[in-house]
Amino acid sequence: MDSRQETEANTDNYRYQQTQSNYQIEIVKPELDLNYLKTLPGMLKCTCITLDFICFICLAVGGSAYYPGAGWIIFICLFGMLISVILLILYLFRIVDLIRGIPWIVCEMIIYFAWAIFFFICGCVLTLVATQFRSLNGYGAAAFFSFGALCAYGFDSYLKFLSWRHDEIATGGAPLQYLQHRDTTIPNNEERLAIR
Repeated sequence: MDSRQETEANTDNYRYQQTQSNYQIEIVKPELDLNYLKTLPGMLKCTCITLDFICFICLAVGGSAYYPGAGWIIFICLFGMLISVILLILYLFRIVDLIRGIPWIVCEMIIYFAWAIFFFICGCVLTLVATQFRSLNGYGAAAFFSFGALCAYGFDSYLKFLSWRHDEIATGGAPLQYLQHRDTTIPNNEERLAIR
């Protein structure tokens, strides 16, 4: 009996509780959150979508595909607009908060950096074509908006790089709120509460 009490005392000494000072709000279901449009990344996504669309319209209206590279530039405009719309929808409905396994910030940083390079190439090509063929006014305007899209995608990629360097988590809408609790120990068998 004495050895049993001794082993219980030893096991009590080795027990520990996991302490955590803060915990985040967890989103349970996707819901439309228009507050994301008021944030800088939300405004940049809307700007990218707008510039892609204007560049596409300038190419479509400003002249037919006299230049063989026009198809590639139209593809870049439409695919960039599609990616930006999809990401905007994912952030507006806070789906990025539900799927935590995907490194959203790194993926966006890579995609936006690639699209900044693509729009730089498109802007240079459109500038050369606009100077060679003076009758294609739409190509000059498309070159201007391509460089605008380059700036928007490049700046968004830079912001994602800074977020990645600071180990931030991609969230849709307003920033996550951290809640302080009196007793910060969370037993292993209890679940965290989702407070909205």
